[in-house]
Amino acid sequence: MRLVIGADRCPVMLMDVRVEHVEGWAEELAALTGGLGHPFARPEPREAFADLIEGLLSDLSRKNGWTMAGRSGHTTPHRIQKFLGEASWSADGLLAEVQAYAARELGDPSAMLVRNTPR
Repeated sequence: MRLVIGADRCPVMLMDVRVEHVEGWAEELAALTGGLGHPFARPEPREAFADLIEGLLSDLSRKNGWTMAGRSGHTTPHRIQKFLGEASWSADGLLAEVQAYAARELGDPSAMLVRNTPR
C-alpha cells in the first residue's frame, strides 16, 4: 500500500506502509490524545477532541458530526459540535504539544520540523 502525505502546493512524499506500521497507531493516538491535558480546561473537551481526531483519521466514507458521533458511540453530534464551537481550549497550546510530540516521537535528530503557514 502507498500512503500520500501532503496538501495543495506542498511536496508529496510517498511511503510504503505495511501492516506492522499501522498496528500500533490506534494505541499511540490514544496515548497522544490522553496526554494532552494542558491545552484543555476540562477533560470533556480533551475527550471530544480525541473522538474528533479518531473520526477524521478513520475509514469513514463520510466524515461529519453525525458519522463521527456514531463511530464514537454517541447518539447525536452535539459533543463534537460543542467542542468545535464553544469549548474552552488553547489552539496554540495544542499546536505546541503536537509539534513537541512529532519532534520527540517521529523526528530524526538530523531532521528539521517545518510548519506550513497558509498564504
